Amino acid sequence: MQDIRYAFRQLAKTPGFTLVAVLTLALCIGANSAVFSVLHTILLKPYPWPDSDRLVYADNAYPQLGLQDAGVSIPDYLDRRQGVTSFEDSAMYSGTTLNLAGSGEPQMVNALEATPSLFTTLRSQAALGRTFGEDDAKPGAPATVVLSNALWKKTYGADPSIVGSTIRLSDRPVTVVGVMPEGFYFPDPTTQAWVPFTFTPQQVSDAERGREYSRMIARLKPGVGAAAATREMDLIQARNALRLPNRAQFWKAAGFHGQAVGYLENNVAGVRRMLWLVQAAVAAALLIGCANVAGLLLARAVGREKELAIRTALGASRFRMVRLLLTESLVLFLTGGLLGLAVASWGIDGLRLIGLSNLPRGFEVSLDPAIFGFTLACALVTGLVFGTLPALSSSRNNPSASLKEAGARGSAGRRTQRLRGALVVAEIALAVMLAATTSLLIKSFITMQKVDPGFVPGGVMTAQTVLPDGKYDTPAKVVAFHDAVIASLAQMPGVTAAGATDFLPFSSEFDSGTYTSPDIPLAPGAPEPHGLQRTVDAGYMKALGLTVLQGRWFNDSDTATAHKVVVVDRVLVDKYWKGQNPVGKQIRYNKALREVVGVVGTVKNASLDEASTKESLYYPVTQLPQSNLMFVVRTSGKTELLGSAISSAVHAVDPTQPVFNSQALANRLDEAAQSRRTPVVLLSVFGGIAMVLAMLGVYGVLSFSVAQRTTEFGVRMALGATARDIAALVLKSGLVLIGSGVVLGLMGYVALNRLVESLLFGTTSLDPAMLAAAPLLLAIVAIAACLLPALGATRIAPIAALRGE
Repeated sequence: MQDIRYAFRQLAKTPGFTLVAVLTLALCIGANSAVFSVLHTILLKPYPWPDSDRLVYADNAYPQLGLQDAGVSIPDYLDRRQGVTSFEDSAMYSGTTLNLAGSGEPQMVNALEATPSLFTTLRSQAALGRTFGEDDAKPGAPATVVLSNALWKKTYGADPSIVGSTIRLSDRPVTVVGVMPEGFYFPDPTTQAWVPFTFTPQQVSDAERGREYSRMIARLKPGVGAAAATREMDLIQARNALRLPNRAQFWKAAGFHGQAVGYLENNVAGVRRMLWLVQAAVAAALLIGCANVAGLLLARAVGREKELAIRTALGASRFRMVRLLLTESLVLFLTGGLLGLAVASWGIDGLRLIGLSNLPRGFEVSLDPAIFGFTLACALVTGLVFGTLPALSSSRNNPSASLKEAGARGSAGRRTQRLRGALVVAEIALAVMLAATTSLLIKSFITMQKVDPGFVPGGVMTAQTVLPDGKYDTPAKVVAFHDAVIASLAQMPGVTAAGATDFLPFSSEFDSGTYTSPDIPLAPGAPEPHGLQRTVDAGYMKALGLTVLQGRWFNDSDTATAHKVVVVDRVLVDKYWKGQNPVGKQIRYNKALREVVGVVGTVKNASLDEASTKESLYYPVTQLPQSNLMFVVRTSGKTELLGSAISSAVHAVDPTQPVFNSQALANRLDEAAQSRRTPVVLLSVFGGIAMVLAMLGVYGVLSFSVAQRTTEFGVRMALGATARDIAALVLKSGLVLIGSGVVLGLMGYVALNRLVESLLFGTTSLDPAMLAAAPLLLAIVAIAACLLPALGATRIAPIAALRGE
């Protein structure tokens, strides 16, 4: 305690030094804690279900069709639930939407159709009532629903009597059997209700294989790995191939198999590397900041040589001196760490502003106890590591020499100078590595943003509605609803085009499936063609801004009773009919043979950086109507005003039909880019911080050098050296540090460039221009930091310097 009190007194004597050091540490440690809170929540923290580390996806894959994650069919689920002994429990689920009708405005509820085993697989129980059981999932059983805690509170005012009551979902009465606890979610917090997944006799038959619109999760038995479950699924598939030879040929050609993949591992696969890169970047900034503080401590120790020498002369051991100085360092670093918690809190708020919620589990990020522990550990470790160097260096002083020289220019000063120089070289090397990485990611992001998505997103508003099957039970009713809404939208002021589709690009939803064609010859053993399937109307092309390359788009003549038609994209043509005229060729889909009447340009589906290898096929809504309708409206006026206009048009046709997911199309593209933009922004911020800190380090070490060499410069000038000669000496010292740091930084980046390569788009990790530009910019700024000490050295008066000696 005596050392701690002494440390606080010593730090209070130099408020300027203390303030700069504490703020530097608070910024660097706080930034590390903020980013680690994101990394911990997304990559490391278990899900809020007991033993969630044993949860796996057990879905299908068709690698030869480009489908690594295809979902699962009902027969596949039943096979694995009964036949995979590695599973302790398992469940199947599929996302859906339900129209909730009540006394107020109709609302759309995000729901999940799930087998009753979902809740036992997750080991979760209802807070009120019960979850649904096997009897609830039998065909013909009374409809039941389990509500989320948030929906229960928001819509029903947390009324406990809701359990057992009847509500109307998608135009049918449904009994509420339970309410889940607060904080429970699956698969994410947007899910507001769970309903039983009912299997019909047709759905459990082999005819249902291939209809993979659902997902399967399973809980592994203790001590069993995912690989063992995958092997069991392979055995089941081998038996099915022997039993179903007609399907076996397609399965073999497509490379069909089941796979068990960790639930957390699968969900974060797309962001894992980028998050670790950001954490490495902010850790580099922390090291640079700590090196600066260590340099300040070294400089401060030089000024205290006389004090330390007296203590040593009076009998203080070297261990006692090291402990005294190390205590000061730890107090300094821990104070910075405590302030860093406030910086971390502000940092998390800032991360939310730049798209944290778009990352997996981003909604969960907070300063939990693990982050407090990380911050404390970060402060302690950096304090010990970067406080030990100054403490050991200062404790080596020769007391008689230090007392004789009054702590001015002894050997300790030269040793301190060398240590500070080494720290600055390390700072510059880290800053160069960070600057090179950031510049390449920025170039990659800019390149991606220039990619043509295949449509014109500006001036387009989109909104979604899902028609309940009970009310719209015939194709004619769906088409009539669609036609009435489109006609209403087309008459609105400023609307230049209005259309609809079942799956819109950049909406996180899509449908894909196999098709055949008498005009596509397949090699023996080759899989059937597989593509994205979309139902659209005549106005969709103009509303979205598609480009017709050959033939025509759909028109009013493509009615339900007319000749079946389809429009394909350039990917399909280049894949199967390159050099041929595709118009007039035929495609069989959904048991109907359809004539190709047009070809459109390639459209990006989920992101601008995706490889356009999967073809798209478009069918007229009149011939293949779907209950899921996404309206696309183009305007010459303000896009934002169209959201309420679409809702009005829908409610004019059906007042009970909710409209949701209303969003400008440009915003959808912007959200899709967030997974790349957020890390680039963070790396740019930390790269800038690292550059500033490195420049401060260069300035500090040269300023210290000038102060230590005052007598030398005075002697040189007395012997005839000019101001230019003195400035050149100082600049030479700075250039040696900068050059060494830049070379080491480039060597370090080249050694680790493969870690960055997979995160780039449209550029290589060894792009010569970027690898030259980043260090050059940093070197120019570093040289600028050398100028002030150099100018200061030229102003030294020889007589004053010699008098001081």
